[in-house]
Amino acid sequence: MNILILTRDLLEAQGLKWMLTSQWNDVEVKTIVEDWSLLADYHDIHLYIVDLDLRTKKDFNIPAHAIWLGLSSERTFQTVYHALQHKAEDVLFRPFQPERLMKHVQQARFRWRNEQTNSKSPIQADESIVKYGDLLLGDKQPTHPVLMSMIVPSQMDSLTHLVNVLKGYAFPTLFDVFVFSDFIVVVHSLKEVEQLEEAYRVFFSQWKNQSDTLLAIYLYESTDKTSYHILYKKMRRFREHIFYDGYDILTTVDNDLTWGEMDPFLSPVEQQEWIKMLEKQNHIAIREWLEHDFLTLELPFPAPEMVRVRLTSILAQIRRYMTAKSLKTNALEQAYHKLFEDTISEPVMYQILQVFISFTAQLLTTSKALSSVGRSLDEKVRGLIESNYWDPTWNLSTCADQLKLHKSTLSRKFSEEGAMSFRDALLMVRIREAKRLLKETDVPLAEVSRLTGFTYPTYFSAKFKKSTGFSPFEYRQS
Repeated sequence: MNILILTRDLLEAQGLKWMLTSQWNDVEVKTIVEDWSLLADYHDIHLYIVDLDLRTKKDFNIPAHAIWLGLSSERTFQTVYHALQHKAEDVLFRPFQPERLMKHVQQARFRWRNEQTNSKSPIQADESIVKYGDLLLGDKQPTHPVLMSMIVPSQMDSLTHLVNVLKGYAFPTLFDVFVFSDFIVVVHSLKEVEQLEEAYRVFFSQWKNQSDTLLAIYLYESTDKTSYHILYKKMRRFREHIFYDGYDILTTVDNDLTWGEMDPFLSPVEQQEWIKMLEKQNHIAIREWLEHDFLTLELPFPAPEMVRVRLTSILAQIRRYMTAKSLKTNALEQAYHKLFEDTISEPVMYQILQVFISFTAQLLTTSKALSSVGRSLDEKVRGLIESNYWDPTWNLSTCADQLKLHKSTLSRKFSEEGAMSFRDALLMVRIREAKRLLKETDVPLAEVSRLTGFTYPTYFSAKFKKSTGFSPFEYRQS
């Protein structure tokens, strides 16, 4: 590939030449310093890099259909207008990032290599590597190496446009495009994998310049006799990995997709952590817990379904808090149901976590605002019991301190409004939670006792049997 640099600065020309030739061994760079008249002496140039600060209308004699980039130190409308008038690919204003120049050179280099390939062995439009039936069923095997790509747009209304762009794109080898309801599979006859990967990098870059729809692209090289149907099933599974990768990704995958193990339910200890964080209205701790639990997962990642179940376990804790605090405003209810729907159906985990963090902030703000407005003493006390039953040191005195009442006043008023004593109400919640843990978990009895606010297991067993007629062990076995 031949590149011609026309600039007024010899040192800049030498620096650009070194940068380009050190990056690619098939690039030849020639330079002209200041003298426009020498342009006519150079032929077969594939990319011109021109210093626009040297321009005049009469001597701007770059060939009409040439591919060229402008360089300038003048950030003016006239400079940009002049470049657009002469169909420049771009204008780089000094000082510019080398990556911007390299991106344009890479795209021009790919076009040049593609033209070279097509001139040697033009691709016939009516040729076909594989058909839909080969992907969906059957055992037809490739007769040569293939590269299969799966392309998933973030917005399905862009699917048709994406298909048209792909079909018209100048990939360097024979390929077939297969459209499904929410993704596209492209099968390429494979010659040089590096050449195809470079073609996809250029396509990926060009697509981002023309569309706001993000793409997730997975490339898979097959050199053995694996059938097209098996290859298709492998590629289809990688769509699930978008849950972790997100969109705006182009990656080559080497291995089959496998999932790791994960306990999808919160442990009793984790449930207590959530009760504490919500009761203390500690939004920072909630955000850090979510980020640590879900954003630090290691390979192999658990199946997305397991992560979604774990998130719904957290939703259950949030719902209990909302019920205990009587937080059921229309705005919160709508936001909660929207969060539930996102947890089930949002394709990217990071987006779900952002909605979780936003919702808990809204929830705790509302809880703080409503904590002392329009609620009876009975409701306030029962809400505090639901939030603190797990703490063996929490009792009538600490509850009275939180409500800024004398404990005897609290005891009398609660008994009048709630039709039971404070002690019985607290014990009822503790027994209820103990029954749930005994039925839903395999936690040892001593741990059940601790998690439900009892200091001594023997005292727990006695109170449990008196309340239910069964010992904790008998209740678990029943």
